[in-house]
Parts: sequence; C-alpha cells; structure tokens
Amino acid sequence: MKKRLKKQKREQGVEDNSLIIKNKDDDIEDTFCYKLFEEQYFDTDKIKELINYVLFNKLNVKEMGILRWIISNVDNCFLYHKDVDDYYRIKNYSKAIENKWDTDWKLKLTDVLEKK
Repeated sequence: MKKRLKKQKREQGVEDNSLIIKNKDDDIEDTFCYKLFEEQYFDTDKIKELINYVLFNKLNVKEMGILRWIISNVDNCFLYHKDVDDYYRIKNYSKAIENKWDTDWKLKLTDVLEKK
C-alpha cells in the first residue's frame, strides 16, 4: 500500500510540473496550446520551449498521448486557418512559420514519439 501511494505521489509531482500536461489544460493561459487555440497566436518561443521539454525529459504514457494530441491539433489549426469557411485564423500566420512547423518543429516532436 505504501509503495503504491509513493508511486502515485511521485507521478502526481511529475504531472504537476509537466509542460506537456499544462498544454492540455485550457485554464493555463501561458502555454503554447492556449496561445494557439484560444488566442490564435503561434508563439515560436513557446513551441521551442515545448520541444526542449520533450527532448530533455522522459515522457510517461499520458504525456505521449497528449503530445500526439498537440501535434494533431496544431496541424488542424493550419488547416482551419486556410479554410475560407472557418472563422479560425492564426493572427501571426506566415508561410515561414508553417514551413518551420512542417519541416522542423513537428519532426522533432514526432521523432520523440517514434523513439519511445
């Protein structure tokens, strides 16, 4: 019983400090996902921070699932931005940002998923 409680406390501590999990929470305003999904702003500094977190931390199963969700939803944001029938627009959209997402940032994130 004690071992299980210790493990749960340890996992909860990891989750409380997890940048990945914070990005899934709509109530946390200063995250990459909040800025992109709610403020419609692609924050290049925040995506770099997220990538560094992913590259230098061991992700658990929950974080891996959330990372897949983040990647998918960022892709969707670019699709919605280009859809003339959709009201969603990335305020600071540029082809350079989209290309960087497709050829660099997204690849770094998916590479982590493939290695796990």
